[in-house]
Amino acid sequence: MKHGSGQPMSNNPNREFIGQTNEAEHAVSPAPGPNHRQSDRVFLTLPIRVSGIRGRGEEYVEEGQTTDISRQGATIKVEKELFTGEIVKVQRLNGAGKEVMARVVGRVSRGSEGHMFGLTILDPAVANPWGIVFPAVADMDNAVLRALLRCVSCERTEVTYLNEFEADLLLCHHYISRLCEQCGGWTTWNRPHDHPPAGPIGAATPGTQNRRSHGRIHVEAVGCVRHPTLGNEVVVVRELARGGLSFFSTTKYPEGSRIEIAVPYSSRAPNIYSPARIVGSRNGAGKGTLEYEYGVAYLH
Repeated sequence: MKHGSGQPMSNNPNREFIGQTNEAEHAVSPAPGPNHRQSDRVFLTLPIRVSGIRGRGEEYVEEGQTTDISRQGATIKVEKELFTGEIVKVQRLNGAGKEVMARVVGRVSRGSEGHMFGLTILDPAVANPWGIVFPAVADMDNAVLRALLRCVSCERTEVTYLNEFEADLLLCHHYISRLCEQCGGWTTWNRPHDHPPAGPIGAATPGTQNRRSHGRIHVEAVGCVRHPTLGNEVVVVRELARGGLSFFSTTKYPEGSRIEIAVPYSSRAPNIYSPARIVGSRNGAGKGTLEYEYGVAYLH
């Protein structure tokens, strides 16, 4: 079994290609500046109000919705035509979000049901404009999983980076116990739109400890891959690590491809898509079909 470069992949059962890059990979990637990373995107529909001033001081107000949000901005859908470079005010309706100033960075698409535009928030110091808490960059150092979680007591919603133990519990039980700053104590958290558990969270079920080894979790989780030309695909994720993951697919993705991937993925809940790159592949053992195993490294 070979890499696309012709070099044999490791047969180590720990699958060392997950989350790793080679020197060539670093050579073609721009060096990140201090405290800079590509923000996780949460694909979430929120009602919003957009307002601005045109030409001779003509004011307009437009209601629409987000299709995805991040710490730095959002993609929105509105009926009104907006222009690249235009400064607008944006506020989430029916929620705890704040009014923020944003710049239109470009059109994403145009359709009969409205126009989609990308926005970037002008003041990065504005906290929580969408009513969703995004973690500090340093919080992701030990993370193997990223999820949008909600406190079942106060409904505070956060983009959460989970370590090996927390990720294992969430994938097994669909909820975890963690500190809530708003409640001031330990509470139960689950994914939005999930039903709260009937009782308090307990210890990991027997056998889950054996699923974790050397900073990796052996799982059977559902993920979704977004590729710029191959589209979206729901895949099976088998291994999670701090720098990335591995997934199985019948689609042939070129090594080096930039993708976005959401794990866990649900069609009924908001999903977090993280920027990543495919850094390794090999033939897998598919049942009657050609299946590939891919190693993925997160892009920070």
